[in-house]
Amino acid sequence: MTWLLPSALGIAAAAAIVAVVLHFIARSRPVAEPLPTARFIPERPVHARARAIALTDVPLLLLRVAALMAIGLAVAGPIVGSRGRVARVVLADRSRSVANPSDVRDSARVYLGSRDQLIVFDSAARRASGAGALDSLSTGSARGSLSAALAAAIASAATGLAQADSIEVVFVSPFAAEELDDATMKIRDTWPGHIRVVSVRASSASPPPARVEVSAATNDAVDAGLSLLGVKGQDASIRVVRGRMTAADTAWVRDGQRVLVHWPAGPTDAEWMPRGEIDAIGAVTADGATLVARFPRAWVLQGNTIARWADGEPAAVEHAVGSGCIRDVGILIDQASDVTLRAPFRHFVQGLLAPCGGARNVAPMNPAAVQRLSGKDGLAPASALRDSSSVASRWTPWLLALGAALLVAELALRRSNPARSIA
Repeated sequence: MTWLLPSALGIAAAAAIVAVVLHFIARSRPVAEPLPTARFIPERPVHARARAIALTDVPLLLLRVAALMAIGLAVAGPIVGSRGRVARVVLADRSRSVANPSDVRDSARVYLGSRDQLIVFDSAARRASGAGALDSLSTGSARGSLSAALAAAIASAATGLAQADSIEVVFVSPFAAEELDDATMKIRDTWPGHIRVVSVRASSASPPPARVEVSAATNDAVDAGLSLLGVKGQDASIRVVRGRMTAADTAWVRDGQRVLVHWPAGPTDAEWMPRGEIDAIGAVTADGATLVARFPRAWVLQGNTIARWADGEPAAVEHAVGSGCIRDVGILIDQASDVTLRAPFRHFVQGLLAPCGGARNVAPMNPAAVQRLSGKDGLAPASALRDSSSVASRWTPWLLALGAALLVAELALRRSNPARSIA
């Protein structure tokens, strides 16, 4: 048994001790008896009290102590756990780093019990509804995030497994290098126990550069730059649209793992949210490559950022559509400039033409990083994770009701005999 507020037990015990001490200070009226010499005493009221150090009104004392302790127990919030029960949070990877989702399904089923929790993750993590959710588990094009999975596991364990004795996190993933970021180990350090690491096969390395088809006007600057890059061709899996998008474009990207880059040639070629005031900026960065020129900014873009202006605002964003994605590129290129004919543009544009979710790095994590992720501690005690602000004791209402009943009984006992001490 554990307590949500253990200090309440000490306060209740101190109050009970005070009540006992007060009952030792008894005040009672002595029995009046006539004395032979009473006729010599002047006729005026005479009052006398005797003080004795003795325990008085034991039934009343017991009621008061019992009421104080019942209320103290209620405030302390007893949590009765399932003694010896180990609950698990199973993290199942469904990112693009997984070679075969059936490997994840089979491994997760080994550890997932009926009262355990399942969390599936790629770039984001969400809680799934039991083992049945594994049947429909499939991989997508999103990059995996161990940080998102760990954060979801800690939050889920703190709020959903309060009745367990110990909690174990089971990680089922290929543990690719691209799934690790700067926050992962910092989040790991907040978990007070061991993490079971279950590795599955990783997908193959990134495929060779895909072919690109361009829908643009004659002598378009971006089209010219892509021609120098040598990636244009037929049956392409990447399409660059320099005008307005059509329903056929959306259907094309939805039907396969394709990339549609909507890169308007002018402010009227897109219906995105316009900026309150069009300004200009001198640089834009994508995937570590920087393009320097004077760029007007006409839109405010929302989505998964893949390119940023020099001040940090999104310059290009990505949205998942079916099994593919659409990239909105808000970088207006001056058609009269030669910026797209230079080498920096060829480096910069490769980040915009990468597969959905960005370039892949499915190389395995450093073994030392995997070992640190696993840790050497034992199972995490549920009491160390419990969030007292969101967990309530099911015994608290009953103990409060008992305390109230005892106080009512104490009041009735005092009224039934007014001569009882009220100390």
